[in-house]
Amino acid sequence: MSLKAYVAPLLASALVVMAGPPRAAADPALPQPGSENASDTISDLQAQGYDVQINYDNGTPDVDLSQCWVNSINTAAATGSLKTVYVDIECPR
Repeated sequence: MSLKAYVAPLLASALVVMAGPPRAAADPALPQPGSENASDTISDLQAQGYDVQINYDNGTPDVDLSQCWVNSINTAAATGSLKTVYVDIECPR
């Protein structure tokens, strides 16, 4: 067998692994990541009744959340009356 016969399947499986698990479809009611600062995004989500959990992408910031931005918003299954969203935030160093 040629080297190509071994490399192609390995590359295909590596791409599947790097893609990670599938995510839920985006909720159209959620703000778009990056459309406003992190503080405003969190306030908007809480006003819509979401339980907001914050994940800091580069460590806990030394600046106000209004100076940070949102990289992504991920939803989780609702428990009780609250729906949980996980907000990935990055701040300047």
